[in-house]
Amino acid sequence: MVQFGEKLSFSQKKFFKLEGKGDKLRFRILGAPFIEGKHFFENPDGTWDIQPCLRINEKKQCEHCEKFFSILAKAKKTGDKTLIEQAKKEAQPWQARIFVYYPIIDRLEAEFKIFQTTVGVRTKIEAEHDMGNNVLKSDFIVMRTEQPGASYYSLSKVDSADSTPLLLGEEEIIEAYKTMDLSELVGGSKDEDGGVAIDANSEVRDDGDVPF
Repeated sequence: MVQFGEKLSFSQKKFFKLEGKGDKLRFRILGAPFIEGKHFFENPDGTWDIQPCLRINEKKQCEHCEKFFSILAKAKKTGDKTLIEQAKKEAQPWQARIFVYYPIIDRLEAEFKIFQTTVGVRTKIEAEHDMGNNVLKSDFIVMRTEQPGASYYSLSKVDSADSTPLLLGEEEIIEAYKTMDLSELVGGSKDEDGGVAIDANSEVRDDGDVPF
């Protein structure tokens, strides 16, 4: 929690993600998310060679994505479902993973954090925005349910009647964040988790679309 007279520092990147089934977070969004694509290549010793996806990050040509889509395209032309499934497995090493980073206030700890989550969670937040809700003025609760598909993470907006007023320190965080650049805060981040954790905290797309 931020104390009276304490100066805010964003020098330490407080990355946060939901680690296991049942984990939840109550948060207030500070601004638009930063979306990053990465390619993960596993080395023989079990470590990861992590490379940025130029297609997602910079809308440029990406040799890894081209290899991925090339393998899929050949199989899809046949119309054979078995061959398509085999091609997906063959192409998987070149598939980009998409990470979404939200600048937030953890409402239970009254702290600034960068919440690493998935495109699916972003889609749920965007749906609230599309319904006319001010997502920067509302608290949300996200929980890792581990149910298949879009329900792997649940998201609910806290009713205004149940929302607690912002603390003084939290208001200072909001003002301080206005001078920050989220891309700089996230830039250079490395995901050192194993494959299971990477799967849980990112998403893949095989349709070629960048989710903006």
